[in-house]
Amino acid sequence: MIFIDRSIPKGVADALKQVRDDIIWLEDRFSHNTREPTWLREAGENSWLVVTRDNKIRTRPGERAAIIQHQVGCFCFTQKQPITRWGYLKLFALSLDEMEGIFSRTERPFIYGIGRTGTVRPLFLKVH
Repeated sequence: MIFIDRSIPKGVADALKQVRDDIIWLEDRFSHNTREPTWLREAGENSWLVVTRDNKIRTRPGERAAIIQHQVGCFCFTQKQPITRWGYLKLFALSLDEMEGIFSRTERPFIYGIGRTGTVRPLFLKVH
């Protein structure tokens, strides 16, 4: 399953659901005000590939701890400029196959960044 955080518009997740049956948008499963450590725990327990735009997810202590403790594999869109829904869809089209490959062969926990051209690169996640 591919879990998409609320930092990415629901319309993007809905569009992806038209072509894939393994997409979960945050509010499909949780209430709007569910905190990150809660859904990160479930994502790790269920081995969901996580996609977010929240660049601070790896630096906030509670979120970083949840990623590490629950062995989450996370991908984060890293663009500083606002992205349109179309822009998100293009980035998913460019990088989702690579995300799935990395997710299937990389030991968790991890966080990878996805740049504006769809380039995927590891981001530092201090585990100790």
